Amino acid sequence: MIASARPYIRNAKPADREAVLRFCENTWEWGDYIPLVWNRWLHEPASKALVATIRSQPVAFGHVIMVAPGEAWLEGLRVDPVYHQKGLATRLTQYLLVEAAKLGAGVARFATSSKNIAVHRMSAKFSFTEVAAILPLHAEATGMEHPLPYRPKPQALPNLLSFLEGSTVMAAMGGLYSTGWRFHSLNHDRIRESLNEGVVRIIGGPDIISALAIVEPGYPGEGLAVRYADGQLDALIELALDLRAEAASNEPRLVSARLPDIPQVQQAFQQAGYKPQAENPFWIYQQVLGVSSPI
Repeated sequence: MIASARPYIRNAKPADREAVLRFCENTWEWGDYIPLVWNRWLHEPASKALVATIRSQPVAFGHVIMVAPGEAWLEGLRVDPVYHQKGLATRLTQYLLVEAAKLGAGVARFATSSKNIAVHRMSAKFSFTEVAAILPLHAEATGMEHPLPYRPKPQALPNLLSFLEGSTVMAAMGGLYSTGWRFHSLNHDRIRESLNEGVVRIIGGPDIISALAIVEPGYPGEGLAVRYADGQLDALIELALDLRAEAASNEPRLVSARLPDIPQVQQAFQQAGYKPQAENPFWIYQQVLGVSSPI
């Protein structure tokens, strides 16, 4: 660790905002999203925002939130560039995992760039494993040239579960689906809830399913958000086109998707006119809490 002063980990406070945003301002060429979520993250239910301080000055930040019963999501891990390679990210991650366990998590996950070697190495220290490679895509609405996809009723649950059982796409997603930049399990309960909420779209009918998607209104600027998509190539192309037609009634008139980086899915959506939003995928890591002791 840092020889001159040991870091102190504590709950983040509103007064930390200026210091944290200062070392986040150059995270990417365009800046960082932390200013947009700071106030929400400090008060979000079932979550904890932490800072590491040195001589009372915040030098690292991170957030953990329960995204589903038993499932924690780690996000926003930032370290002041002055203190890079000093072990702060590792120390803060250790505390975030402790907080996740206190919140009732049995599993913790996070996402990072497939090029972020430093985070890959750190994840190995905590016995995190890569469970999915995700490539985000987006497309503009096309109007009503294609019919709107079929919306199955709750009675279709057994057929949806049968369709997803053994799915290569489901495996490539790590059994997860997206809610913005957070991911959690696409389990029996969540599939049933999606049917009840009317957010499932399929190609086929109630008895025979060729492709399916879970779609919801996205965050501001996202348009229609594809949370999960599955099926064979031709059916997925048709469904992806149908979703662009459905997005014509949204504002903004866009479709966004965060889907597995496998040919079956990426080729289908790109042939339907969707464009990747990044050159490289991001990886989702997972740790079953209690399997590995903190460092």
